[in-house]
Amino acid sequence: MSTRYPNPSYNTVDFESKGSFILDDVGGTREGRFGAIQVLKDAIITDIEGIGVDQIDKLKNSFVAGTVIYGVFTKLTITAGLVALHKV
Repeated sequence: MSTRYPNPSYNTVDFESKGSFILDDVGGTREGRFGAIQVLKDAIITDIEGIGVDQIDKLKNSFVAGTVIYGVFTKLTITAGLVALHKV
């Protein structure tokens, strides 16, 4: 049994058309519209806002490098580490 998707990009996330922003603890806070938070160096998220993300406050936590969090995020503050914010 095979599954057919409506189009080739149905099960993918495309960030390359909008770009990314690299945020470190010196910059601290960034606002915009992001579809993924990619942790490049162990990071501590102290403030986060988003659209349609239930219980978003649970993401105020520490994350290890390699973690990717998907959703629609509008504001992020970190106090340690380095993250890539992929725009949507």
